[in-house]
Amino acid sequence: MNPEAEKNSPPKKRGRKAKVPRLQLSHLGPIQSADVRFKDLTVLVGPQATGKSIFLQTLKLLVDRDQIHDTFKHHSMFFNGDNQEHAFMEGYFGRGLSGAWGSQSTMAWNGSSVQLPAYAKPSKSRTRHERLFYIPAQRVMSLPGGVSQNFGQFNFGDPYTLRAFSDAVHDLMQNEFGANGELFPGPSRLNDTLRQPIQVHLFGGNRLALDDSGSTKRLGLHVTGQERQPLGFLSWSAGQWEFTPLLMGMYWLCPTTSRRKTGKTAQECIEWVAIEEPEMGLHPQGIAAVLLLVLELMRRGYRVVLSTHSPVVLEMVWALQEFKKLGSSEASVREIFDLPATPQAKKMAQSALNKDCAVYYFERDGSVRDISKLDPGAMDTAESEWGGISGFASRTNQAIAEAVCQAETRPRRRRKSLVKRAA
Repeated sequence: MNPEAEKNSPPKKRGRKAKVPRLQLSHLGPIQSADVRFKDLTVLVGPQATGKSIFLQTLKLLVDRDQIHDTFKHHSMFFNGDNQEHAFMEGYFGRGLSGAWGSQSTMAWNGSSVQLPAYAKPSKSRTRHERLFYIPAQRVMSLPGGVSQNFGQFNFGDPYTLRAFSDAVHDLMQNEFGANGELFPGPSRLNDTLRQPIQVHLFGGNRLALDDSGSTKRLGLHVTGQERQPLGFLSWSAGQWEFTPLLMGMYWLCPTTSRRKTGKTAQECIEWVAIEEPEMGLHPQGIAAVLLLVLELMRRGYRVVLSTHSPVVLEMVWALQEFKKLGSSEASVREIFDLPATPQAKKMAQSALNKDCAVYYFERDGSVRDISKLDPGAMDTAESEWGGISGFASRTNQAIAEAVCQAETRPRRRRKSLVKRAA
């Protein structure tokens, strides 16, 4: 199936086994060779600057080519003339990244060859709705000083994925929540199974709301016992800065219906979600609260792709895979998240056991490897150390074990030396 035919095909029925999407890349930016097959949850790991972001941005472009061009056109941005390809790639990927695609670059999407520069212009497809929602690593820039920003408030050369995400958050805050100033813990978006961990581990029992006391609506944190004036955005913790735009993205993805409608019919909706580094700035318990949101996205039928540097994320993936192999019940999933046996929690946990996961390691040499088994006993250190994420802890444990052995033998040696001296 070619890329445009795949794009225009209707969503697969739940009872039918759908073909696994596949993206193959070579010589794109720092990526020398990648072959990724996307499961219900796909996790990308690896050091900084190994190509994870450009990989995800490329995936977004392949899935949403025409909707991206429509958005640029809506904001009076056109890419024509001899410099069309360069200008588009600068406008989409970000300033300075037009050279990522070179003469040796190749790409295949679902088995069909793709020329990335050809995506500098729209296709003739009639399908124009957005299918992949992207939550970028720079998401905190969507709320400078706690004020939402629309697409046009950014500069040309700022990554498209940041501008589009910021625009969605701006629309959500100004329109969907415009009449109701409370953003969290409002009951309209997330159920109690999801709200409670966020309330405890991320907002500490405080309320997130829109403060309209000034000339501009901005976010404020209402602290219990200090109700006269909310805390301004720059007075929050770094974790709250990072988490709040992520929460807004989750609100946008989780309307009262199953998935976010983006076209004229119920079938024209968001199908993919890409999230860069969901753990940024968060304590492990806060990361666990975010992972519950990821499980909720999967339960709703979204195909989720994450990039991460957190062992907590991979611990969840490893646990889910082990539970599936052992035939465990949903209670095991609830146990690792400390969830009560409510109908909502049971449904989400059972859904997680029915999903498939994959993990890919982006290496410093430009190769990308499938390490989905995450076997701690594997001979391959890329797999046993989870793409380097657990390597430091493993080396620390080994060093401590060796130090213990040395400490246990040291007194014996000293006693033998004293006996010799006495003789």
